[in-house]
Formats: sequence, C-alpha cells, structure tokens
Amino acid sequence: MKTKTAKYSFVVMSCMLSIIAIAQENTLQTQSIDNGIWANLSEGLVASAIYSILGIIVLMIGFKIFDLITPFNLNAEIEDKNNTAAGVIVAGIMIALGLIVAAAIL
Repeated sequence: MKTKTAKYSFVVMSCMLSIIAIAQENTLQTQSIDNGIWANLSEGLVASAIYSILGIIVLMIGFKIFDLITPFNLNAEIEDKNNTAAGVIVAGIMIALGLIVAAAIL
C-alpha cells in the first residue's frame, strides 16, 4: 500500500508548479530584459519558493478543514475502499483551493 505522501505528491507538485508559473508570469509581465530581469532573477526565485510553500500549507489546511466537515473520512475512503468519487471530490477541492491561492498571490 502506498503511503499518503506518495498518493498526494502529484497533487501537491502540480499545485506548486501552477503557483510558480503564475508568479513567474506576473514577474515577466512587469519586467523586460532591458530592465534587468537577470538582476532580479534571484528575488523572483525566492518569492516563487515562498509562495509555493505558502500555497501548499494553505491547500493542506483547506483539505483538513474539508475532511473535518464531511461525515466520512476521505483518507479511509480513498485508501481502504478505493472510492473513486471521494478521489474526484478531493481533486476538485485541491483545484478550487489552488485557484483561490493563485488569485490571492496575484
């Protein structure tokens, strides 16, 4: 049986990459090569890493809150019972929270 970390790693990585892409797109829209984008590259990478970590924390807190308000345990439904519907619910929650976090970063 796979661990919880391995099961959710794909979701976490995809959310992290989307947050990084949005942050970098925002940085690239406000700067050009003539304005010294290479000079500010380290600042952008640090900001992207901070936003990624913050986004993952917010996603996990949101998932735990949603897990608490549901009448069943989402982890048990997905792992033990192989409930596809519960997996789709979790994916929808992660996407929705990811969009909210991305909009907050912008």
